[in-house]
Amino acid sequence: MPDNNLLTVDELKTYFFTDEGVVKAVDGLTLEVPRGRTLGVVGESGSGKSVGARSLMQLVDPPGRIVEGSIMLNRADGSTVDISSLDPRGPAIRAIRGDEIAMIFQEPMSSLSPVHTVGDQIGEMIELHWGYTKAQARDRVLELLQQVEMPKARGVIDSYTFELSGGMRQRAMIAMGLACDPSLLIADEPTTALDVTTQAVILDLIRRLQESFGMSVLFITHALGVIAELADHVAVMYLGSVVEQGSVMDVFHRPQHPYTRSLLRSIPSLGLEKKRRLEAIRGMVPHPFNRPGGCPFHNRCPEFMPGVCDQLVPPLEHLDAGRTVRCLLHSDVDEVRARQEEQAAAEREAAAGEAAAQRSVGKRGGESR
Repeated sequence: MPDNNLLTVDELKTYFFTDEGVVKAVDGLTLEVPRGRTLGVVGESGSGKSVGARSLMQLVDPPGRIVEGSIMLNRADGSTVDISSLDPRGPAIRAIRGDEIAMIFQEPMSSLSPVHTVGDQIGEMIELHWGYTKAQARDRVLELLQQVEMPKARGVIDSYTFELSGGMRQRAMIAMGLACDPSLLIADEPTTALDVTTQAVILDLIRRLQESFGMSVLFITHALGVIAELADHVAVMYLGSVVEQGSVMDVFHRPQHPYTRSLLRSIPSLGLEKKRRLEAIRGMVPHPFNRPGGCPFHNRCPEFMPGVCDQLVPPLEHLDAGRTVRCLLHSDVDEVRARQEEQAAAEREAAAGEAAAQRSVGKRGGESR
């Protein structure tokens, strides 16, 4: 893992095994989170952003689970751990959650307990990870509430969440995320359900705290404008995988994937001609039960190549330093086709061998009876 990356995710797959079938919520997620920088993750609803973020902390609820891939965390002591290999309920991942990796969830009203005070909820994590006494933890909580600019922090520490406004609850959620000085803070659409003015205040607060604490931030949002203002790097997700990643300047000014270009064209601009219609991406994100074959974006893509995009799965292509894209426009199509045909033949041969072995076992079992 490169030293400048705090977290490297490689071909991560998180599936939900239901009675109706397998939902491939995250399917081949690959991204890098640089140290001390903000990575913005953007995409339509249903792209797998939130499930991908929860997977990084092994917080996927049953019947979902990580089935493949790696999540390599480069720790402060120089060691490296693969989070995907840890027991979701074991002590190793519990030591990481809240301490090394923390998360601001989408809706604080449903994420915070209504029957415990703000001080007790934040203080519990400090006592658990740092071994503080209740009095020491309370002092730390008050310090955190003041850092996130909570109005009347000394009174809020003994308040319940239902007594706070939306903006105050979000500040409490941010304070909880910062409680143990994490190396990585995951912000999953932290301005959801807030008015525009409060959104701007919260975004500015996160930016200043990131600079002050020197931590990495993984910021998930639908809004490309927020990414342009807040992030250093951006990852564009579609149907469970990252289709393009690079610096904000590179991706916004030189987008390489048709989906990225379509997203950028759909943003309203003050310079638009009065009678010109705003461009929209046709169709909807497919349901994970009905994933299209080949490139997952081919049935909505304005640059669709028949016989190619609907048959071949685009591999991850490395362009410039730190710039990646999953699009057959940037691949050697003949090489990709040959490689995937060879892989499919090997899988068919392995399946045939397994079926033959099962028949052989069944036959011997019948003869013994």
